[in-house]
Amino acid sequence: MATVTIIETGLVIREPAQVAQALTAVGVTYEVWGTGRLPKDLRARDLSDPEKTAVLGAFAADIARLKRERGYVTADVVTLYHDTPGLDALLAKFDKPHVHHDPEVRFIVQGRGVFELYPTQGQALAVELHPGDFITVPANFKHLFRLCEDRQITAIRLFTDPTGWVAHYVA
Repeated sequence: MATVTIIETGLVIREPAQVAQALTAVGVTYEVWGTGRLPKDLRARDLSDPEKTAVLGAFAADIARLKRERGYVTADVVTLYHDTPGLDALLAKFDKPHVHHDPEVRFIVQGRGVFELYPTQGQALAVELHPGDFITVPANFKHLFRLCEDRQITAIRLFTDPTGWVAHYVA
């Protein structure tokens, strides 16, 4: 279950309904899908390509629904671990404020990460996502992303643009 921290005050929101309310208030979609559909061996480690395909299969109905409802055309699984080659250079692409012309859609399969959200109105939020959390950061919404201390995450990503993840850095 995600937690939301109001960056300016340090107030932490943990109660699920309040987490969803805080994110909805700034235009971010948040849902809890859970990980119960995943075989246990796909929940807590780096995944091979066939295992990534199995993860997509476990959530095929949700992915199909989102494609139908929101126009997404591609879905994939990204896995980052402390021993991923070039991890620091890769993370440096995410940890500066940026926007995308496509919504940033993530379902966390394992690990943890933090989206810092900078709405045009309202307070900046740090959203720590956990396995089972689903989030959609709208297109052109200023944010950044960082991994938690254990430096590992596996996430399903969906895109409306088949070119995938493209950042536009902002001040």
